[in-house]
Amino acid sequence: MADMPTPPSPLAPAAPEKLNLVYHLIIGVASGIVAPFTIWAWIPALLTGMVIGAADVDRINGRQQRGAVFRVLAVTGGVLAMLFLGAIFFGLIAFVIVALAAFNDRVAARTTPTDQGIARILLFVMTVAIWFLVFVVLKLDINLSIGG
Repeated sequence: MADMPTPPSPLAPAAPEKLNLVYHLIIGVASGIVAPFTIWAWIPALLTGMVIGAADVDRINGRQQRGAVFRVLAVTGGVLAMLFLGAIFFGLIAFVIVALAAFNDRVAARTTPTDQGIARILLFVMTVAIWFLVFVVLKLDINLSIGG
């Protein structure tokens, strides 16, 4: 019986996973494709999704939920900003970006905190790059006029 290995303790943390950059690039490109359809609502949508995703990551990793009031205020403010900057209709489309940003955090949940930050930066950079490509390179112009 002395030769049998002892099973790992259930309380022992698992080794962090490796960051899968391809997944985060795909999520970033998808977010960037949706971004032009939201006018400016993609900016608070990314931040709102990151706040929601960070809460999910804490829950997945068994960490204590901290700052619940801040998270509620951040999500509420983010949704209101999305609706305002997206002129209501386009702000509703921005919920797709919220879901993608939260999913991006969940994909990186079992990585190191540094890798989680890299995943968020990559999502933001890809979204900005695609948005820039559509508006500047393709010279897309949106004219919204409310009223007469």
